[in-house]
Amino acid sequence: MGIIGEIKQISTSTLELFREDPLLVGAFCDARWLPESKEVRARFGKFPKRQGLSRFIPRNRQQWKKNYDWQALEQQFLAEWENPELDLHKCWSELTFLLAGYVPGYYATSQGKIPELIVDKGYKKDFLSFTVIENSAWDGMPLVNAFGAGTEIGDKNQTGYGPIRYLSPGDEVGQILNGLLELSQEGFQNRFIRESQKSEPIPWIDWSEEEMLDSMTDYYNEIVDYYQSAVRQQNALLLYLT
Repeated sequence: MGIIGEIKQISTSTLELFREDPLLVGAFCDARWLPESKEVRARFGKFPKRQGLSRFIPRNRQQWKKNYDWQALEQQFLAEWENPELDLHKCWSELTFLLAGYVPGYYATSQGKIPELIVDKGYKKDFLSFTVIENSAWDGMPLVNAFGAGTEIGDKNQTGYGPIRYLSPGDEVGQILNGLLELSQEGFQNRFIRESQKSEPIPWIDWSEEEMLDSMTDYYNEIVDYYQSAVRQQNALLLYLT
């Protein structure tokens, strides 16, 4: 089936819950399947025994205990999932390259082309951490890390494919939206065409697919629409692989 990329809007209040207790990110992911999964229903509201309800929270030296109203949390999380996620399917890697200038996990191959993406040796994360780089040396247009940016939160293997990341409402979400709009659909398409016509285009993308440009353009517009919706509603965003 392949690895799927998703972007999910959440309210500021839900993000604050996650910041206060990152273990709730797992419960949120489970809540998506509560209406149809008996297995999820059986474990919802139960933290791993090794962590329990009385534990040390990262960056907080004081022991912290919280008893949750799981019925209320269930309703809150289910309400969040009523706002659909943006499914990038298996195209998240190609989109990251076309928007941000690097292939996740293979950013080192872009270093000769895009000086702004040079990272320290030993950097081992799949995604680079920037949000927007203006006037890139690649093509003079912005590099927009619309799927690769964000702060890690929760269990690093919650979805099975690395950590979930979040973008704060306001500055971070707005900055990426502005970068997407500055890049524009025309700029996005021109970037695709220039790379595809090179004698040796980046090899991790199948440039031979006839309808790929149209498909990538559709995804670009869906990402713009989703970011615009998040800005209008003052929502945060979660970015993750499943």
